[in-house]
Amino acid sequence: MLERLLSAALTGCLLLSTGSPAFAYYSKDSYEGEVTFTSMVEIAEDAPDFLLQPSYISRQLLYLAGPLQAAPKKAAAKNDAKVDVLGKHRDSKTGKLYVRYRYTGTFVLDNGLQDVVKIRLPLNLDEVWERSNNNCFSWGDKYRMAYFWAPLNKGCALVDGVDYVTSDGMIVAKRANTANTTPAYDRLANGNGEIRIVLTFGADDDRNGKSGPDSNNKDYNAANYRDIRKFLLNQGFSVRTVPADERERECGNSKPLADWPGYVEEFARKDGARKIVVRLFWGITNIGEDSKAFFCMAKEAAERGSVFLYSGHSRVGLLDLTYMGEQIGAPIKMNLDQYQIYGFFGCSSYSYYNLSYFAAKASKADPEGTKNADIITNGITGSFGSMTDFTIKTLTPIFNWSARGTKTSWQQIMNSYSERFLTGVNGDE
Repeated sequence: MLERLLSAALTGCLLLSTGSPAFAYYSKDSYEGEVTFTSMVEIAEDAPDFLLQPSYISRQLLYLAGPLQAAPKKAAAKNDAKVDVLGKHRDSKTGKLYVRYRYTGTFVLDNGLQDVVKIRLPLNLDEVWERSNNNCFSWGDKYRMAYFWAPLNKGCALVDGVDYVTSDGMIVAKRANTANTTPAYDRLANGNGEIRIVLTFGADDDRNGKSGPDSNNKDYNAANYRDIRKFLLNQGFSVRTVPADERERECGNSKPLADWPGYVEEFARKDGARKIVVRLFWGITNIGEDSKAFFCMAKEAAERGSVFLYSGHSRVGLLDLTYMGEQIGAPIKMNLDQYQIYGFFGCSSYSYYNLSYFAAKASKADPEGTKNADIITNGITGSFGSMTDFTIKTLTPIFNWSARGTKTSWQQIMNSYSERFLTGVNGDE
């Protein structure tokens, strides 16, 4: 038992942090607030105290997102929680042993949630998996994972108080959304007068990512790639294909790209003395060596880019800078002096790619990393059907400013999106 718990501790240790600064935020349909709740999880009789949080509480909190996004009024946790262990408790009727704890952290909340958000978590982390049929997960016939766990779904036989526990998450503090903020358009260009933009489209199905994004490729995101390609050409950009050997030289990767090195086109346009360069990537954006071409694009964006927009699966937060640098054998060094806009249009990117990217931008002059970065995220599960809309409506204000000097506010940009998944901009000072 102890060996299994130690293993679980290693997988869960990254889930809880000690709190974070309150960044600026704007969304049309959501706001940030501090939420606190008390919950409990069943533990083994021989569980030592030092494993209660990593082996039980952290594992239980893997299930937090599913019920929150399945609810009519949705919410998502920022992953900056402070957890206080309150002690062990034995149920006098069943004899089962639990650990009780208090959770306090930042949530992004649907505007309709003003006082309480319901928290539902499994009680026994081993039995709940066996007792949950496909109906107990959103898209359970395809994705049986904690992230999609939804015990209130029709056809799910799980019982409140037996299989899971419901708590009232009290919204104890509300943070006002920003009212009139604007991207730092004047700081997008680098020292050479270039605005460098990296757009990446990851295949929904990795098998499709090994084929080009032409009309024969029926992947959802291949169609989005083609839509954005057409949009760029209509905006007056010229185009060329960027060969793999050129990308490898620029990346400086010590590990060669995979058998399928992705597909990249470069679009360029001159606006007076300013030049806009857009790199458009198609391929596999997953964990592992098949995604090295994508990791090199992320490196280019971090080190040389002004804008990085990612459209694809969020991969449960494992597309982080350190991991990607290790995979390509070339550390990714964020350009701390360049103002950058990041947009992560995958599922629940608010929880995954928020704190970590601001931390990567932090410096002595900017300890929170927000002065030179704005980050767009989704709070809940997104949709491939929205990614063209998100991309075009994020890029168009940049192109219009470059050509005509007009400035569109962050509030106008966020409000323009046709679909919303608790989508907001973080750090818009």
